[in-house]
Amino acid sequence: MTVQTCDTTILNRTPVEAISQVKFHASLNVSDLNRSVPFYAALFGESPVKWYEDYAKFELNEPPLVLSLKPKRACTGGPLNHLGLRLTSLENLEAVLARMKSVNARIGRQDDVQCCYAHQSKLWITDPDGTLWEVYVFHNDVPDWGEKHNKVKLWSAPLKAFGIRGMLSRWWNNAFGPKHLSDQSAVEFESPIPADTCQVPSPTANS
Repeated sequence: MTVQTCDTTILNRTPVEAISQVKFHASLNVSDLNRSVPFYAALFGESPVKWYEDYAKFELNEPPLVLSLKPKRACTGGPLNHLGLRLTSLENLEAVLARMKSVNARIGRQDDVQCCYAHQSKLWITDPDGTLWEVYVFHNDVPDWGEKHNKVKLWSAPLKAFGIRGMLSRWWNNAFGPKHLSDQSAVEFESPIPADTCQVPSPTANS
């Protein structure tokens, strides 16, 4: 599948040369994906390597960054969805797992999972303040978002990383805490996982 936008063809493939480099990863919730993608393309001077209706991804070499954008309302905590680190091998992933266990971090593991248009193996980890980190190895691209039908598989690892206390705290803040976009009402609770707590805003007349 390709997408034509701004006179640039988006191939919706991760560049082969990109996955040989360790990169910092950040995921942002954005209220309007069609506005945010051109903004970040202008900021970075590069087009995204993936752009779907429900997801976009930039692959930068300078600085080494993987930035993903998700059309979700920015809930408590602002627009940050999660932070992450893409590694280059399963051996490196196992090394991170061992280090995190040594400091008694909360960890959820996902092997052989498909999400965000990619096949990956990953760890979900929360820091002492509850910030969610995704540490993962990219295997290959997939043509659709992934295993949305298998919510137990998708949610179990992040929920394990949050713990019951962190899960309840995040749910409470997102359900009843202050909202960062004043023109949007509260949303129904679905899951405390950042990627799914905020629903996509309803289309406006101008969209």
